[in-house]
Amino acid sequence: STTISLLSSLSKLLERVILARINRHLETEQLIPHEQFGFKPGHSTVHQLARISEMVKRGFLAGKSTGMILLNVEKAYDSVWQDAVVYKLSRSNLQPFLVKIVESFLTNRSFTVTVNGERSSIHNIPFGVPQGS
Repeated sequence: STTISLLSSLSKLLERVILARINRHLETEQLIPHEQFGFKPGHSTVHQLARISEMVKRGFLAGKSTGMILLNVEKAYDSVWQDAVVYKLSRSNLQPFLVKIVESFLTNRSFTVTVNGERSSIHNIPFGVPQGS
């Protein structure tokens, strides 16, 4: 099963503002590879499939073989090393206050589960990043 984060409207707004700033920084500094299509506005799996199809077609027309390796990381969001995210952002020369906000957003997270009106005890989330916010 996948854990989904539920945030307040204010948190969602703050998250969008921070994400826009981070994305702008990553684009300005050209830190995202051209081949990266996931999580980029205006790009989708359809665009990536069209790109791959074109590469295969060019190889075929040139009489070359084309190989491909596909990787699907199971539970990718749940296994992200939070310290590595913060480290990579700080190494990218992102403004320190934005790095601190992301660090604050990722660390000391906890959750409870409510079933039939009964709430569980609080559990810490030592790794991973939130989804569904």
